[in-house]
Amino acid sequence: MRLGYLDCTAGVAGDMCLGALLDCGVPRDYLESHLDRLGLATELRVHTVERQGVTATQVLIDMPPEQPARHWPEIVAILEKAELPAPVFERSLAVFRALGEAEASVHRVPLEKVHFHEVGAVDAIVDIVGTCLGMTWLKLDRLMASPHPIGGGWVRAA
Repeated sequence: MRLGYLDCTAGVAGDMCLGALLDCGVPRDYLESHLDRLGLATELRVHTVERQGVTATQVLIDMPPEQPARHWPEIVAILEKAELPAPVFERSLAVFRALGEAEASVHRVPLEKVHFHEVGAVDAIVDIVGTCLGMTWLKLDRLMASPHPIGGGWVRAA
């Protein structure tokens, strides 16, 4: 089994995953050519940055400013239309299904009625599918992560 590990002690975001995958050797043209199949009119801007003495690859996603609301069937249609490699399609669908089922449970609606807010936005779709593409290119069977720092405290609310 081939395992990938994300150190999330300082947090993590989808674009950070994409940058890390590029740093691990995933070819940029591989990511871009497959992400173009999603038909979402995006472009990746990739830069080398230094933060606190650490050099990393930063990925910024240029996308249309207006984002339509998306529901489960629309996410599935985008993935199906893209004709992604089978493992990428299956992983991407599994991620969206897990997110959708969590939202469905919280809002007590069927999966088909879940409104994907940020997750349905173009950058989130690119982040999820791009990460699944990178995992497949690296031949990773699993991706594990350190615990995310949650923090704590109190907030006075109405």
